[in-house]
Amino acid sequence: MRILWGVLVPVLAFSQSYGLKTLIENANSKNDRIEAKALTVKSAKEGVSAAQSAYWPTVDAGVDGTQASPTNIVTPGRTVTGSAVANLSLYDGGRKSALLGEKQYEYTAALFEKSAFEKSVALEIIRHYYTLQTQKAILVALQERGSELKAQINRVSKFQIAGLSTQDEAYKFQAVYDANEFNIANTKLLLEKGQQNLKLLTGLPVDGVKQNTLAEPKQLKSETLEAIRVLEAKANAVGEASNAIKSATRPQVNLSDSYHQSKFYDTVSVPGLSSEGLLLDHQNKLTLSVNMRLFDGGKTSRESEAVRYQKLALLSEIEYAKKEQKMNYSLAQKTLQTTRTQLKSARSELQAASSTYGVLKEKYEAGLADNIAYLDALAQKTLAQARYKETLFTYEINKSIYYYYAGKSPKEFIR
Repeated sequence: MRILWGVLVPVLAFSQSYGLKTLIENANSKNDRIEAKALTVKSAKEGVSAAQSAYWPTVDAGVDGTQASPTNIVTPGRTVTGSAVANLSLYDGGRKSALLGEKQYEYTAALFEKSAFEKSVALEIIRHYYTLQTQKAILVALQERGSELKAQINRVSKFQIAGLSTQDEAYKFQAVYDANEFNIANTKLLLEKGQQNLKLLTGLPVDGVKQNTLAEPKQLKSETLEAIRVLEAKANAVGEASNAIKSATRPQVNLSDSYHQSKFYDTVSVPGLSSEGLLLDHQNKLTLSVNMRLFDGGKTSRESEAVRYQKLALLSEIEYAKKEQKMNYSLAQKTLQTTRTQLKSARSELQAASSTYGVLKEKYEAGLADNIAYLDALAQKTLAQARYKETLFTYEINKSIYYYYAGKSPKEFIR
């Protein structure tokens, strides 16, 4: 029993069906590309911490040794000196503040970029998920058609033996059956591709998926896409970079305190003269310095102007992206309306095709209709089944696109 359970558990785990929300949530934690975005966010956060640390004073310590030859009363043969220096920038023209602002905006941009990418991956998963559902529905329709054709082939074979049917009729059914088998094989290949794509995106084996739909759309107030917010944050970061460059033309005020202690060896002594007052073995020095760049040939202003144009370029991209979102949101609304009409038409077509097929099947088996009419009715029924399911799942995909361009997360509307 234990051996049997050990075999069944992996099989059950492998064949587990997953819902659409589970697929998306697993992608958010396991997708390598999303993980790369998460690492970018961490990197940007560390950049903010580094910029904040710039406000703290710096402390440096060191030891150096010198050896001189020849020596005199003020130049020992060997000297060992230990030193410590503390520096504090009292005013830097706003450079630290600008660099911190730049890093904070870069961090904000990284967060929005990760969120935007997660939404785009969710949209891709939804598309693959419903395309997979479409292929499964087509496969079922083709298999039903294959069963019908197989039954008719057996029926014709019996009639042929009894001399009530011709060889041509058997060939006709067999040809249609073989073509249907090819379509089945091709659909299975498409299914396999869809499953592999979903596995790559989500990290889950999707041999089976649960049936999910998205909530019926209502009029939503659109929100700015994260992709646009990324551009806005980047534009602000570039603006701060420009301010950091401009700070070079403002006064720079620094305070430093240095202390050193030395040990002297191989000193030279002169009779009647001591070197103790000439060689300082320790000293503390406090320095306040004020510097300002008066001329650099226009380098700073040109660098600042170059960065300003980068910001203007981003602002232009933002305006275009906003117009594009507005256009796509409007088109997504109209696409939903068109798909609803298409769905109603596909449903009516399926009802008509199913009814026609039922009538022609009875007539054909009663000898009142030829095989051409029967096969055409069967083909129309199969096509109508596939078209209805495809339209049904396309509607779900279009709903996700509508939510996306409304600035919402499609995952939140999965039912």
